[in-house]
Amino acid sequence: MNKEIEYMLKHLPEDATYIKLRLNGNSDTLALVRKIIDASVNHLSLKASLLNDLKLATTEACTNIIRHAYKFDSLKYYDVEIKISDELLLIELLYCDPGFDPEKIPVPDLNKMNEGGLGVYIIKNIMDYVKYTTNPENGNVSLKMVKLLNSLPKDREA
Repeated sequence: MNKEIEYMLKHLPEDATYIKLRLNGNSDTLALVRKIIDASVNHLSLKASLLNDLKLATTEACTNIIRHAYKFDSLKYYDVEIKISDELLLIELLYCDPGFDPEKIPVPDLNKMNEGGLGVYIIKNIMDYVKYTTNPENGNVSLKMVKLLNSLPKDREA
């Protein structure tokens, strides 16, 4: 399935909707992110539960950047890129976190419900595809989150 989604990402139609935002590391921007997600998919007439899930996953990812990477520093910025086609919604977050290693994100113990620590778990359970890419040389991180809006075509090659 991941190869099929990666194929779809590489071959997004030219008429796909594209939105790019640059936001600072202040948690006040989270409400704006939710409103942008809401407005950008409005034409798709998604179920309210799916729309709320998309906003939750995106908010969790942005919160992780703001809290862990930027420590609420409003002088640091990250980019949010949204691409929407009839088949999928891609939300990509681009930021800098030199010490970040996605392999070291702990798996939460769901038997011990602590506040925090569930963000990546929530994101991976909502989205159909989640991929972190890091550049150790400059500390740049890309988080791609994809939600399939229609089932994958059976004849699509990866």
